[in-house]
Amino acid sequence: MKRVLSVLFAILVICTGVTSASAIDYGCTIDPVSDAVYLEELNSGAVVYEHNADEIVYPASTTKIMTYIIVAENVPDFDNTKVEVTEEALYDLDPESSVMGLESHIGESFSVRDLLYGLMLPSGNDAALVLADYVGHGVEGFVDLMNRKAAQLGCESTHFVTPHGLHNSQHYTTARDMATITKYAMEKKDFLEIANTTRYTPSGFSEPIETTNYLIDESQEGGYYYYPYAKGIKTGYTDEAGKCLVSTAEKDDTRYLCIALGADYSFIEDINYAMLDSASYYKWAFDNLSYQTVYNSYDTLQSIPVKYVWGNKRLDLVPASAVEALLPNGYDPDLITTKAECKDVAETPVREGDVYGTLTVYYDDLMIGKTDIVASESIDRQFSNFLLHFTIDLIRRHIILFLIFVVILIVLLLIIIENIRRKRALRARRRAR
Repeated sequence: MKRVLSVLFAILVICTGVTSASAIDYGCTIDPVSDAVYLEELNSGAVVYEHNADEIVYPASTTKIMTYIIVAENVPDFDNTKVEVTEEALYDLDPESSVMGLESHIGESFSVRDLLYGLMLPSGNDAALVLADYVGHGVEGFVDLMNRKAAQLGCESTHFVTPHGLHNSQHYTTARDMATITKYAMEKKDFLEIANTTRYTPSGFSEPIETTNYLIDESQEGGYYYYPYAKGIKTGYTDEAGKCLVSTAEKDDTRYLCIALGADYSFIEDINYAMLDSASYYKWAFDNLSYQTVYNSYDTLQSIPVKYVWGNKRLDLVPASAVEALLPNGYDPDLITTKAECKDVAETPVREGDVYGTLTVYYDDLMIGKTDIVASESIDRQFSNFLLHFTIDLIRRHIILFLIFVVILIVLLLIIIENIRRKRALRARRRAR
């Protein structure tokens, strides 16, 4: 069913003309086990790797990232908002699914914060149902809020049926959509703190609940999956969805988001390839990509003539700031191209830093940076030169009026000359008499 749904959606994409954003070929040669992978550097927004990023897949419990969003946007106070655990809320709970253990606390009330920890760490489907019942006045109302939010975020290939992600053929997403949802969630109150916690003890619990994300927990599985730069976020698994992981990693001020969905899993082999894929892509990115300066703030982009000064003075134009971009180490400089849009001439007075245009920088035809083009120095206006140019410009702009003025002036001079000639002739005649 999963493969059939994917094929049908692919046909729909072709027919409707939906295309994914282009990305630089950063040279990654890792072959993932996961069906869909999306890797983005968060500071720049550069998509450095994608594999089937627009293919329909099942999100499993990564669904709970959207569940967190809806709760956070409807509950302003996590600590003082108490929610009662009822039998009705847990009526549809699958006893074999992951839980935080609320069935032992029927009739008790928990803070929304406790329930969010139970939602994100042990991937509690019971916490998801209790929160959905409270916020959405029932699961149906809550799911409606989830789908509305997905539409608002532009996730056209996502549809939710449950707040927890247990399999349903109409409950699906894509790696790209999940990245959009996760980036939005990362802006929500306490999301990153909760998603990056490994252990937490809710009020009324005698034992802590633990994260299912072994990428951030060195004590699990003998540290086999542990990656020291990883932070959060959410695991997922169903037989149909395979192993799923949404995570981030941060090193030396570079931050990546990795979505790995649909990794095949067998209980005999017992290897979480979504975690291994994610760690592999992080290692590759940190080892092979870095922020590099393409243009310094003192690099002359072009020189333009300057008006109202004597001589052939030209003004050097430079970037307002250094242009840095995430690029492969040892990138090919020939793939760097620029588009400068700026004035053809500078009119004094010029002040250092005055903006004369914009510079857009491309690598492999994808925009990687943009900055203002500014004056590299200050140049004062020379009044005598300005007056000369002003007069010339005035004549050029009003040439017809100027010619009329000249003609009138000539006519007046001829009239004056003729009058003088006549007066002289008259005096000469009088003397002759």
